[in-house]
Amino acid sequence: LLQTSIWYCLRMVSTKDTTMVSAALLLATSFLTISTQSHTIASAYILGIPTRARPSAGFLLHRGYNRVTRESAVRREARADVRSVYRTGSNEAFLTASHPRSGSASSTATAVGNSAGGSDVVSVRSAVLASLSPNTSSAAWTESYSPSDGSLYAFHALFRAIRKHAHRAMGWEGSPFLLGAKEVEGAIGQDLGGFMKCFTYDDLEQALVDDFLDAGKGTADKNRGWKMAAVSNPRGSSFASARMTSDDVVRALESGTVIFNAIGAHVPKLALPTLAACDASNVPCASNMYVTHAGQRTSAPPHTDRQDVVVVQSQGRKHWKVYSPPEGRYGADPYARGKGDDDLPVHKLEKEGGRLLLEVTLQSGDVLFIPAGFPHTTSTALKNESGDGEEEETSIHLTFNIDTHVWGMNYLNLRRSALRRAGVEDTALGQDGEEDSEYVGAVNLLPPQLREGLMTSLPPDFLREDSEGETSAVIVAKRLAELAREVDTTTATEAETAMGPEIWADAVTAVRTQATEILSIHRDMYLAAVDEGEIRSAEAAMTAHLEIDVEAEMTPERMQRLSLFRVQRFYEQIDNAKNGLRGWEKERASMSGGGIGGSVLSPDWEFTLPLKVGLSVEADLGGAFFPATVTSVKGDGSLFDVKFFDGDVGTGLERHMIKLLAPPPVEDDGSIIDGVDTSKMTKKELKKWKKKQGIK
Repeated sequence: LLQTSIWYCLRMVSTKDTTMVSAALLLATSFLTISTQSHTIASAYILGIPTRARPSAGFLLHRGYNRVTRESAVRREARADVRSVYRTGSNEAFLTASHPRSGSASSTATAVGNSAGGSDVVSVRSAVLASLSPNTSSAAWTESYSPSDGSLYAFHALFRAIRKHAHRAMGWEGSPFLLGAKEVEGAIGQDLGGFMKCFTYDDLEQALVDDFLDAGKGTADKNRGWKMAAVSNPRGSSFASARMTSDDVVRALESGTVIFNAIGAHVPKLALPTLAACDASNVPCASNMYVTHAGQRTSAPPHTDRQDVVVVQSQGRKHWKVYSPPEGRYGADPYARGKGDDDLPVHKLEKEGGRLLLEVTLQSGDVLFIPAGFPHTTSTALKNESGDGEEEETSIHLTFNIDTHVWGMNYLNLRRSALRRAGVEDTALGQDGEEDSEYVGAVNLLPPQLREGLMTSLPPDFLREDSEGETSAVIVAKRLAELAREVDTTTATEAETAMGPEIWADAVTAVRTQATEILSIHRDMYLAAVDEGEIRSAEAAMTAHLEIDVEAEMTPERMQRLSLFRVQRFYEQIDNAKNGLRGWEKERASMSGGGIGGSVLSPDWEFTLPLKVGLSVEADLGGAFFPATVTSVKGDGSLFDVKFFDGDVGTGLERHMIKLLAPPPVEDDGSIIDGVDTSKMTKKELKKWKKKQGIK
């Protein structure tokens, strides 16, 4: 009521009726004892403070909901407490109440065979289903976010159950399995009305109006793998003309599947389910959305993914076939088969050893789990079983990705980091270059058991922040040393000679530190989307009583809240975390002058390195950062003037209010070769380095 009254106050001031202005002044004054901050903001408009000195309309609207953001901060603290309890494993007791586990799968499914590793599809499925029984950790987590949302509880409980049986479900030894909607409902003892239809085509159309989304269209050319094409292209230079519209999506759906990557970070409605995946699995997770019109004979050709994937059918139906992994090929990434130029039709897949494991038609609310590296193909060319002649719904399914391999949480990546840290060339597996994929090359020619051991995901407790996590790290380091010697005793010995036997434990610590930071960034990214959804709801409530549609002005502040800009800031943090691991890998070689030179930047270099006139930066304007250019450096270099992207000027900004977008280039005295500083190398070391790089 208070916020709505202030909005009316500002509307009255915009009129030039003196009576209305007097009423506005009286109303604003009466708010003084209720909300000093809100009164101050309103007074800025009433008293005619110059435009540049007062906040923009969009900024005022945002600040007008400081109550919402304060409540979000309180909730975030409570959520942090819940997460702390869960991550330390101290709240894993089951509720004592008994719940029925009745019901059968609502989908038509056929389990054709067992997985390549021998895990039985039925037994893994039964174990996961049994672990969905009510538990206090999922209940406490849901209570901190949305107590009445049964679907949210189901998401957390689902990923918690998969985590519990990760050693049987995930990886080469794992198995795909189906959980029908009715089975999940029976197991957790709750109606999953929101789990089914958790995101519909109507939700998508609204998201396209609310935000600036991007998407790709899956295409499959003859003798080529699955590729992505743009759904839309900018139609003009204005912001509005660059946005993807519902019409763009409709046109793309006529010839393929439309894919929204990382949708949970962009759309508030899907942020909490994706956060549930992160918190329950204790691994960085992402979510994608796939939209396909009915009648597509091949909506996705056979391909593999780098993630262990949990598929939730939200709307319509889709037919799936899941195969066992094919044999390893030297030049093929086992986690990207059937993509790009790697064509993988069914007949070729079967020739390379892929066997059909599971064939299923998913309906709304059904769940399908597919381990990383297991080929799968989809179709929406289905017979209408209702018999009522109604048109089949457009299929929408969400994939929640457990990104262990994406973030290097396996033994293959640990070994690679250890060798790089020691400055040892990987003569056994190669792929030493920054852009080389560790999953391609000689690793695929190793004996199957050794190859699978290297590509095994690190255990679920690896990122726990307690003694269990430390114990897990010790076990991982021991296993890493064993695998490194199995691959090649020469490189393993060279690494231990250079850095000591603790090199393996050091690599585990470095990767664990990076993965923990990336997990934290993912959580913050999803919480930012949740907060944005709350702000939008408050904005909508403020004008809901009006008979006319009120379209919010696209101010710089509001623009920064769009997911296009909001998410980018977190991606930059993720890049910094990745660079931190690369810096650790290069640090020892850099100090000895034998590897890639250059000093390691401090974690806060964006806000501490010196600035020069003309540098492109982002500068603080009313609490948010916007693109700008440095125009003046004052005094001893502690104060700066900037010009913002829209022509506005900021003066006397302190260094912490300006973010450098890239480190300034190193002054080149002839020692910079291909971007590498070789000034600290001896002539012999430089010659050896050039030979290794193929430089004459």
